[in-house]
Amino acid sequence: MDRRTAIRTLATASVLPMLAPERASAFMEARQSLGRVPAPGFPPAALSPRELDIVGIVADVILPRTDTPGATDLRVPAFVDLLAAEWMDADDAGALHAGLAALDATARQRFGSGFVEATPEQQTVLVRELDDALPAPGTDGEVPEGFYPTLKRFVLMGYFTTEEGASQIGYRMMPGDFGGCVVPGAGR
Repeated sequence: MDRRTAIRTLATASVLPMLAPERASAFMEARQSLGRVPAPGFPPAALSPRELDIVGIVADVILPRTDTPGATDLRVPAFVDLLAAEWMDADDAGALHAGLAALDATARQRFGSGFVEATPEQQTVLVRELDDALPAPGTDGEVPEGFYPTLKRFVLMGYFTTEEGASQIGYRMMPGDFGGCVVPGAGR
């Protein structure tokens, strides 16, 4: 299976449970408001700079740069920061902070350095272990909760709500031609 097919399959399986109307509209609103966030180097609103770095590394392990943009190329960490700042309640934001701290602590314990300082191979091992702990798609009707399932959903939604990301799964915002405002009988 090539990368595009894998991404398409992963995106479909992982993102579809999130597309309840109230969730989809919140994520689309978040993506639209991301335009007001400054370019790379912006001061994060909810995450610490270290947490933002961890999110970026995890995002790039999930969706790395190949012949298509990676997650950080499409500003997914800024999207996650925006969600944490403006859409997550205090409990969910606390769980995100705690999960990022736990991932950093696990890297320190296992590799002698924090997650950001670990080698790319070590970072990938830790993220794959988190991925392996997720239930297989289609095995349970409920959307998994917790730090990593939530972060992964945010990463996927942040990526696939961009024009470049949506093009990876063949999504078309508006099928066919858009005729605009047409006055009935004006063309006669």
